[in-house]
Amino acid sequence: MHKKTKYIFVSGGVISGIGKGTTAASIGYLLKSAGYKVAPIKLEGYLNIDAGTINPIEHGDPFLCEDG
Repeated sequence: MHKKTKYIFVSGGVISGIGKGTTAASIGYLLKSAGYKVAPIKLEGYLNIDAGTINPIEHGDPFLCEDG
């Protein structure tokens, strides 16, 4: 019997950045423990946008390295 692929999306704002990763990892771990195949995939929300022109505060990376 062919099983249909299912997807789980975890999204949220910049403030909850750590929470999203922890939540996705926990869900993946639980599903894998239950015998499901799990393949985590991270999607970049800023597709086709020059990272140099994004406001760092708005993007969620207000701390930049000394060399830029």
